[in-house]
Amino acid sequence: MLLNRLEFILVNNPISDSIKRIEVKKVKQLSQLPKNKVVLEIGCGNGAATRQIKRYFSPKKIYAIDLDARMIKLAKKKSKDASIMFEVRDAANLKYKNASFDAVFDFAVIHHIPNWKDCLKEIKRILKPRGEFILIDLSSDTFNTFIGRIGKKLLAHPYDQMYNEAEFIDYLKYLGFKIRIHKKYNHLGLIKYFMVIAVKK
Repeated sequence: MLLNRLEFILVNNPISDSIKRIEVKKVKQLSQLPKNKVVLEIGCGNGAATRQIKRYFSPKKIYAIDLDARMIKLAKKKSKDASIMFEVRDAANLKYKNASFDAVFDFAVIHHIPNWKDCLKEIKRILKPRGEFILIDLSSDTFNTFIGRIGKKLLAHPYDQMYNEAEFIDYLKYLGFKIRIHKKYNHLGLIKYFMVIAVKK
């Protein structure tokens, strides 16, 4: 699902870039992913998190994808690193071979995807055995808070198809992921989100 005009502005500013740096640093402290691996970031946007993944995880290769061609164009302008491949792709229909990646990253993307179960199936398919799925994301629970209800009127999300947090975790387990880390956040009671590091068995 493409961003509306307000969302495009919100994700393309220095504050958003700073949040991505904090998020990547946070998951790095909990991940067991070694250096020099091949990783995928879904919904990379302008590449802000991609550049931080490179900085903190030191992968050999990063494939960074987004459905929005505008975002990929921005990401390519901001980074000339030959080890990063920015591509326009659908996270629910990944055109990669089975067991291609050591890790997949998601920073607040899957809640945008109506067919999110297909996305999770694809992530499992392209991950190597014992590969990590590392994410910080929102859920329908996010939009039940005071701020969330305001956001719901302004932001273009597939609310009718969106998972709640428990449903998301249960589906990961159903697919055969082992949940190694699951943390819940609710800053000042205003915005709920969650972090997961799941391992493909």
